[in-house]
Amino acid sequence: MFGGLIDEFRVRLDLTLKAMIAGAIFAFAGVAAFASALVVLFLWTMQTYGLMEAWGAVAAVFGTIALIALIPLVASGRKRRALARAAEQRIAKAEAEKEQKPDWWQDPAMLLTGLQIVRTLGIRRLLPILAVGAVVAGFAMSRQPSDETETGIQPAE
Repeated sequence: MFGGLIDEFRVRLDLTLKAMIAGAIFAFAGVAAFASALVVLFLWTMQTYGLMEAWGAVAAVFGTIALIALIPLVASGRKRRALARAAEQRIAKAEAEKEQKPDWWQDPAMLLTGLQIVRTLGIRRLLPILAVGAVVAGFAMSRQPSDETETGIQPAE
């Protein structure tokens, strides 16, 4: 049962080690080639133009490399700031939702209280009370308050 898992792990480990060794060889060869290219650039520039110009050429190569390396650094800073702004907005939204009180029918305490009342009184006793309450609530919602018309509040035109 574990033989297949161990064989798969062994193959993955072998591939990972080979990739690491190849990467190290590639990095070493790249550094050696870069150093050799700098030496060739320096010697050719020194023979053709002089010693100061040769050092200037090497400095220009390193400056170009530094500027190229600066691009991802600046981009990551912008991305980090954008992620921080998004996180702040999510936190502010969560806090605003936390401060907003739920409606009474969404409040778990109210639902549990209602369930306890139903258990205590029984559903047969509560049905007439609920029917009368629904009629009264519907009547109250359909009525227009009379004091708004007397205060001079006019509808928007």
